Amino acid sequence: MSHDRYHYYKKKTMNTCIKIILYSFLFFVLIHSTHVYADSTLFITKPTQMVSVGDTFTIDIKVKSTDKSINAVSGTILFPADLIRMTSISRDNSILSIWTHDPSIQRNQLSFEGVILNPGYQGANGQILTVTFEAKSSGVVTLNFKNGSILANDGLGTNIVASLSPTNFTILRARDISTIPKPIVMETQKATTPSRPLALPVITEYPLSIYSKDSFYLKGKGEPNALTKLAFEEISQKSFGEQFLDFVQSKKRRITDVFVKNDKKGEFEYQSQSNLLAGAYNATPFLVDDTTNTNKPGLGVQLLVKDNKIIKVLIVFINILILLIPIVGLIVLIYFIPWYSSRRMRILKRKMGLEEEKIEITEHQLQRKDRMLSREVSSTEDPLSPEKNL
Repeated sequence: MSHDRYHYYKKKTMNTCIKIILYSFLFFVLIHSTHVYADSTLFITKPTQMVSVGDTFTIDIKVKSTDKSINAVSGTILFPADLIRMTSISRDNSILSIWTHDPSIQRNQLSFEGVILNPGYQGANGQILTVTFEAKSSGVVTLNFKNGSILANDGLGTNIVASLSPTNFTILRARDISTIPKPIVMETQKATTPSRPLALPVITEYPLSIYSKDSFYLKGKGEPNALTKLAFEEISQKSFGEQFLDFVQSKKRRITDVFVKNDKKGEFEYQSQSNLLAGAYNATPFLVDDTTNTNKPGLGVQLLVKDNKIIKVLIVFINILILLIPIVGLIVLIYFIPWYSSRRMRILKRKMGLEEEKIEITEHQLQRKDRMLSREVSSTEDPLSPEKNL
């Protein structure tokens, strides 16, 4: 009986230790699973041809989710109503099976929402909508998302959208070729005057570093009376502490691409907003070429947006804490299992000792009873007793 109880408590102790290890492993996996769905994106394609005033063209709204199956998509797209006019919306070849909110237009907004039946969609080029526009006037068109969501097919409706990618393109001025007079060319004239190459933009004045609460000023020079696109790309590799604070500081602004107009001397300038998101950025100016509908890069610079000292100390503290949590957890686990096992064994030995004492006491009582009975029997059988002499 004691031997069976010993094995029972030993098995129970081992099961408890295994559960502790499994729960610790699951907790560690949950902590480090924040970047699993980092590729889920809603994006808009560019027109496949050059667009002039009066032309009709189409763009596609698509979704990318290669790491996780999704079952619902929604979004609202803003478009410049003074430059383009929406003429039709097509749901052909859409991955959405059921439309919970039919595509609708309100002023300069296009909204949509739909569901994908099981097993959902997983891929890099999921078609949602095809939208046809008509170009009303020349200029730079920017199509961006006001909001959007991508829900995982996990039974919880987890929003795993990582980014909402806009698009931009240029509408050229209309040209009536029939009204342009043809030049008279002499038969002997074969050489033509080469056209002057367009001047690519260059940033001439910029700050090397600023604090995130401040704004920055850029100045440059390029093609006179042209349009320049300033593209900002974050190149810094951020630690877990920096990523956590970026997530918490929702009021911080990301540096986004902008378009500026060059003056007649080719000079341009840009003043950013304040309260920016910290990081290292590449600032590259692009010449917007109306004739070829392309963006030609110029000479870029690097900008550094810094946090204040308090934020830096907090980032270091969070990074150290994140580093110490697994180490401390592992140390506690290593020391806890032997301590817990020895404690359980002491309790088990104590219980077994009590049971053995009970057994010894019971045996001792039985022996006393046997001795008492044997004395009584011997006294009744003694021939010298008074009763026997009578």
